[in-house]
Order: sequence, then C-alpha cells, then structure tokens
Amino acid sequence: MRSSLWLSRLISGVGLFTLAGCIPIATQWKLRHFDPATADIAQLRVAVRPPAWATATPERTVLAAKYEFADGGPGRTLDIHLRRGAHPEDRVALERLTPAAESLVVYEAAAADLVAIRAFQAEIGKADQGGRHGRGEATVVGSLACRTADIPEGPILVDAYIHASDELGWLPLAEAADLKAYMPANENIEDRAPFCEKPAGRGAR
Repeated sequence: MRSSLWLSRLISGVGLFTLAGCIPIATQWKLRHFDPATADIAQLRVAVRPPAWATATPERTVLAAKYEFADGGPGRTLDIHLRRGAHPEDRVALERLTPAAESLVVYEAAAADLVAIRAFQAEIGKADQGGRHGRGEATVVGSLACRTADIPEGPILVDAYIHASDELGWLPLAEAADLKAYMPANENIEDRAPFCEKPAGRGAR
C-alpha cells in the first residue's frame, strides 16, 4: 500500500525522524510486517533520552500531516498533537533494554486525536485500494525539546526506542546516536531545540 510509505514518514517524525538512518537491523527486521497504514496508533509511542542540556516538550509538538492525491483532487490534512505517555508497564519493559530507563520521555499521539487519525487512515487506505494513489508528508511544528543552556561542541548523543504495537513491544531505534551526524543539511539543531526561556542578558536579534 503506497499510503504506508507516507505513514512510515509519520512514524519517523514521532521517533526523532533525523535518526531514521541508524535504526538497528534487528529492529528493521522485526518491523518488516508492521503496516502503519492499518496499525492502531494508540499503541504507537516513542521513548527518547534527551541530552542533559535539553528538556523534552512533547506537549509543544504538533505533526502537521498532509496527503495529496496524484489525480489533483483535494488533498487531506491533519494536525496530530503529541503528548507525554504515561504507561506503568513501559518502565519495566524499557529497563530490559537500557539502564536509567527513568530518564526516558515517552511521546505519543494525544488521545483526543485518535478518532481523527483513524478516520484519516481509513480514508487514505480506501482511496489507495481503489487505485487512487498519492503522496504524503508530516512536518514537525513546534519543538520536540527545548534547551536550558547553549549547545556544547561535539556530538549530541541520543537514545530512542519505539513501541509500534503491544505485540512487538519496545524495540531500539537509536542508541548513543549522534544527532548532528543525522541532521539534514538544511536543518539547524538550534531551531529544533529553542531555549526553554530566554537567557538573561540576551537581547532581541
């Protein structure tokens, strides 16, 4: 299903899309049959361990999803708000994968958006099955994290794990991956992680 290609981008967006190039082979293999076009998005979540100078801000993040049909017909858009996940069973499962699991922050789609997401999936899936294909993308609006200090020189190491479904459980997405190495050339880490509060002494530019 071509629509699953777009929804894969959506999942990458939730799971620190810039790290898509370093997903372990074992995780790719376990996800080989996972179809985000039909998956239960309520089960999809990503855990991230931000750098020491960053504070996770899932509540400030929106994924602006857009799907355009190849026949030129009216496209579809959907804003997906992220929230901080709170699932008691996650801690135990994540502790099996990584030490200091308590420092991980879980991102997931807001419960209030799930009905709209499922309708969006169903509409695009029905069109795709009927031969009406298209192309979609998801853009991050807002910030996944803010920073409390200037970004230091050197690598920015990030850990991330994905829970694609209850059946698959938690899987590593990236471990000690250098965010700078995977940032697109046209992206700026300072823009992606603005200051949580303007530091004293910094005037408007």
